[in-house]
Amino acid sequence: MPVDEKRIDTLIQYALLLAGTEEERTHRDLGPIHLIKYVYLADLAYAERNDGQTFTGIQWQFHKFGPWSQTVNARIAPALALIGADQRHFPSDYGDREDWVRFSLHDEDRLKEWEKAVPPVVAMALPRLVHRFLKDTPSLLDHIYRTPPMLTAAPGEYLDFRPAERGETQKAQAPKPRMDTISERQKKRYRERVRELQLQLKKRAQQHPALVNPMADARYDETFEKGIQWLDSLAGEPVEQREYIAEFSDDVWKSEARKGGDVP
Repeated sequence: MPVDEKRIDTLIQYALLLAGTEEERTHRDLGPIHLIKYVYLADLAYAERNDGQTFTGIQWQFHKFGPWSQTVNARIAPALALIGADQRHFPSDYGDREDWVRFSLHDEDRLKEWEKAVPPVVAMALPRLVHRFLKDTPSLLDHIYRTPPMLTAAPGEYLDFRPAERGETQKAQAPKPRMDTISERQKKRYRERVRELQLQLKKRAQQHPALVNPMADARYDETFEKGIQWLDSLAGEPVEQREYIAEFSDDVWKSEARKGGDVP
């Protein structure tokens, strides 16, 4: 599928209009990095319901800050100019970089139009995501780094959206919980046994008074400090406090550990 710039513009505008509905005015503005990531999340939501095909046709690439597309980046300013979004510049925290830029627009009537212009799956997923992360860059990037296309790619590679679809299929084919596989008679016996155990535990609690902790409160005195020093000495000489560089093999990006979703 070729890249569809009109769809890209629509998603950029839609994300900013969603942020514009926030009650706090300071929450309504988004930067380029946020808008790019929300376009990615919209493509991901669409791909999960369309055989791994994205809505925009973009070839997303694993770059420094996650999914990246120069095409989306280039469309931000013109797309938002078309709907009259406000633009604000302020100095960057880094002297060697350009000023920060933030866009904002509050237009609920236009938002209703854009909700009809995007696919239903995007209209369901993106409002929740934008409201959850807004311009909280660390949280947004952390969430994105854990999405299936990112977990199966290495820096510089193009992202494959099919893993997201396979993940849904695997969930659908997952074995049923044990309680769903037993008969009603077995379920009844199981519930009766649980009630019996609950009654037994209740009787035991009534027969035994509450226990009192026989240990006195700890004393953080000189003896305590000497004991801590002795325990520390068992570990050997302390490690020199300095900066270290950890090097990892490139194979780590294809590690099965990353596919669990709990490792960025």
